[in-house]
Amino acid sequence: MKASLIFILAAVTVCQAQVKNRVIKASSKICYIKEDNEEKTKWYLDPKAKPDLYVTNKSPKEKTVAFYTNEDSISIKLKPGKKFDFTVLLNKTDSCYTRMQCPSLQNFSKLQPEIHDTIPFVLSEYNNIIFKVTLNDKETLDLKFDSGTSDFLLTNNELNRLKLSSLKGHSFKLGNQLWKNQEIFPVELSGQGTVGRFGWNLFDGKIVEIDYDKKIFIIHSKVSKRNKEYTKLDMEYVRTLFCIRGELQIKNTAYKGRFLFDNGYQRTVMLDKEIVQEQHYPKESLPIVKKAILKNGKGEEIPVLTVKNEKLYLGNLCLNDVPVQLLATDNPAQFKTHILGNEVLKRFNTILDFQENKVYLKPNSLWNDPYTEGS
Repeated sequence: MKASLIFILAAVTVCQAQVKNRVIKASSKICYIKEDNEEKTKWYLDPKAKPDLYVTNKSPKEKTVAFYTNEDSISIKLKPGKKFDFTVLLNKTDSCYTRMQCPSLQNFSKLQPEIHDTIPFVLSEYNNIIFKVTLNDKETLDLKFDSGTSDFLLTNNELNRLKLSSLKGHSFKLGNQLWKNQEIFPVELSGQGTVGRFGWNLFDGKIVEIDYDKKIFIIHSKVSKRNKEYTKLDMEYVRTLFCIRGELQIKNTAYKGRFLFDNGYQRTVMLDKEIVQEQHYPKESLPIVKKAILKNGKGEEIPVLTVKNEKLYLGNLCLNDVPVQLLATDNPAQFKTHILGNEVLKRFNTILDFQENKVYLKPNSLWNDPYTEGS
């Protein structure tokens, strides 16, 4: 009986080892990765990496991740902070050690003493949220907060002026918040009046309050009470960014979709070309507001047609006659989503809760302001 039990335990151990060291086959370096119901991401096998690491989008709950080669596939479930290793045998000779990992959830709610850091900002005429940020304890830079990006980015012109010996190992200070050993990512353009920008992920695990009425930005490590005056929306993480769900409405027909929460985009709402086509959004029948050429962060020109949309719903909040932009090119976000810009978002005092992964919106004094020319 004892021997049988040992055999059973050994068999279980072997099975577990086989699962952890799963081998799949491929004859091409080009693979694809799919997270839950998202679009596939192209991935290239690298036999030299040990392991070749793919980090999923932030997720507050377990998610399904599938890995596809041209010959085989594997599908696993990953919880936050967990990883899964497997091997892709390329052309029957090269072993590509691959790891899929879901990032751990950050939460500073138990930090002592608590953080409640209030920082003033300037809301420019171009809808940029501009701060004074200190670089390496000596340079004061005008940077904008951009929830549609991550990390620290400086323009090439500013980097040429600074003459930094390396783009790695820098410190940034905003209010009492200090980030050390940061890498700077170069970009061709930033918002008017700024030399760069910083993204949402710097506040992961914290709560950020943006009060457009008082022009203050409050960073909290903990909030004990949730204001019931705010409309609550779920954050949906895609390609290192976060989105919310909303609805466009024309003549009582609803066009539901995902909206990238991007206060770095200066205009109203940029509509995704694929979603517009799939939903048969009636763009041809809407009044034309303006034709224009925009530039993205790389300096690339993007032709845009602005039309007037009847209603925009974010939860139970409704904005009427919002000008929306129609793209003639691929979405600059590089995934399927509409882009919600700060010409709309500035009309809400906002709480970005990166602990519970929620967005809270409350109409403010800018609610009834006319949309700026060219929106």
